[in-house]
Amino acid sequence: MKATRSIHVGCGLALLLSVGCAGAAGDGAALQARSAVDEAPPASEEHRLLDAGAVVTRPLDFDRGGSHYVGGVATGLVRATPERVLAAIHDVVALQKMLPHTKQVALVDADGASRRIELLQGSSLVEAKYTVELSPDGRPGELGFKLDRSRPHDINDVYGYFKVERFDDDRSAVTVAAAVDVGSGLTTLLFGKKVQDVILSTPHVMRDYFARSETTARAMFAENR
Repeated sequence: MKATRSIHVGCGLALLLSVGCAGAAGDGAALQARSAVDEAPPASEEHRLLDAGAVVTRPLDFDRGGSHYVGGVATGLVRATPERVLAAIHDVVALQKMLPHTKQVALVDADGASRRIELLQGSSLVEAKYTVELSPDGRPGELGFKLDRSRPHDINDVYGYFKVERFDDDRSAVTVAAAVDVGSGLTTLLFGKKVQDVILSTPHVMRDYFARSETTARAMFAENR
């Protein structure tokens, strides 16, 4: 069995500007998707780390427009096809199981390929409820999301994307990117690092979800033989 671990990749100013800062106004598409498969040479270090079971993370922590954002970009492999992963992201029951520290996910409404989803996330000490607009943003395998300000929200802003690409015959590379403005300076001081850790751990939780699903499917098949 391959070891599961996280590999932290340092974030310099250039990375912040190209990946995270430009979208601080709330446009999730501004977190530019970076392919873990097609845009990197097959023998690249990141490709090797992903193949070995690592989750590659790039934390983000920046100020923009008078607001402070924390978050990051995390990529890991799951044992599922891209089509299956994207279908699970659109399924509110599956999505709740794939997002860390998520207590509730509810579909508000849907309009074609776009939908509004209400989330309740947190711990026994603090929780936040808010609604995001989730929709394709024109790039294959990518779904962008941003805060729906028309509905009640316990955070000031959130935006980002999911990107899913085929890695090999059995696995997909899943990238989760998010930037969150949790509010006041004290709130950021108390909870900012925890929020960032939750975002960067998402590929781990998604991997576990699909592993459990595969185990359940095999057990059901064995029972029905």
